[in-house]
Amino acid sequence: MDDTAQTATAIEQMILSAARLIKDGSILMVGTQWPIIVSLLAKRLHAPNITICYEGGVVLGKVPDRIPLLTADPSVNSSSTLLGGILDTLGMVLHGGRADLAILSGASVDRYGNINTTCIGDYNSPKIRFGGSGGACDFGSLASRTIIVLEHDKRRFPEKVDFITTPGYLNGKDSRARAGLKPNTGPYAVVTTLGLFRFDEEGEMILTAYNPSSSIQEVKDNVQWDLKIDDNVKPLLPPSNEELKVLREQIDPQGMYLRNERFLEGKPISM
Repeated sequence: MDDTAQTATAIEQMILSAARLIKDGSILMVGTQWPIIVSLLAKRLHAPNITICYEGGVVLGKVPDRIPLLTADPSVNSSSTLLGGILDTLGMVLHGGRADLAILSGASVDRYGNINTTCIGDYNSPKIRFGGSGGACDFGSLASRTIIVLEHDKRRFPEKVDFITTPGYLNGKDSRARAGLKPNTGPYAVVTTLGLFRFDEEGEMILTAYNPSSSIQEVKDNVQWDLKIDDNVKPLLPPSNEELKVLREQIDPQGMYLRNERFLEGKPISM
C-alpha cells in the first residue's frame, strides 16, 4: 500500500473502512445512501466479482458511469445485468437464502445492532417521522450478515432505539432465534465516522477500531451506554493515496456523496 500523505475526511474513512469488509464473490443486498457508495467502491478497488442487488429488482454488472443517489436512480439501468422487479432480488435472492451480506444505513442504532429508520419518539405521536423500512427489515432479517454504516452522533446511538425497523440482536444474541429468525445471522459490523464496531458473544456492540483522527474516549462519549472496548482495539488503517484517488476521482468525482450537505448533516433517507 502506498503512502498516506493525503488526509481523509471522517466520511471518507468510514466509506473505506466499510468497503474493506466486503469479500470478493459475495452476493450483496444494498440499501440506499452510504451502502451504495461503499459497495461500488469495494467493486472498483478489490472485489470486482461481487453481485450488487437493489431492492427494486436491479442487479449491477459494473460500476455505473455516474454514481446513483438512490437504488432506483436511472443511472443504474445501463449498468445492470438484470433489470427486473422486486421479486427478482428481494424475492429470489434475499428470501431465497442467497444473500451473503446486507449493507444498510439508519437514523439510529442501539447496543444490540437494532436499526431505527421509522421515527424518533413514540410511534403514534413521534417527534420525527422517517421514511420507514422499505426492504431494510427483510435485509436484516434474512441476509447471512449485515453491515451498518452511518455518521456518528450521540443522539443516533441510544441504548435502545425508539422503534426497531430492522432487527439486530434484539435483546441479546439468542433472541433472534427465539423471535423465529434464522440462527447465525445478524449484524456483523457497524462502521461510523468515529470507528468500527463488532458484536460479542452476547450480541452487544464492541469497539474494535477507531478513526485515527478520533480516540477511544471520544467514541465512548458518543454512545448512550457503557460501551465495551475490545482488548486489542487499535486505530483504523487510513486510506492510501490510491484508495482516496479512486473514491474521489472515479467513484464520486461530482461529490454527490462526499460533498452532499444533506448526507453530511446525517439526514437519513429511507430505502
